[in-house]
Amino acid sequence: MKKEIHPDYVECKVSCACGNSFVTRSTKKEIRVGVCSQCHPFYAGKRGGRVLTEAGRLEKFKKKYAGINYGQKTEV
Repeated sequence: MKKEIHPDYVECKVSCACGNSFVTRSTKKEIRVGVCSQCHPFYAGKRGGRVLTEAGRLEKFKKKYAGINYGQKTEV
């Protein structure tokens, strides 16, 4: 690697919106995130409400746009 052209790789504090924080290394000194492994439903084991809500949205989308052809070729 060339000297003097790379950013410093320092300890970084990552803060989540839920209040959780941890230390890692990065070229930035502080990172703020909206979702972390402590509050994300898949990591935290809470596969309830939000996943079901998103599944309902997908079904609603499919129902709303069922039968609409946007120029795709149809099977013969």
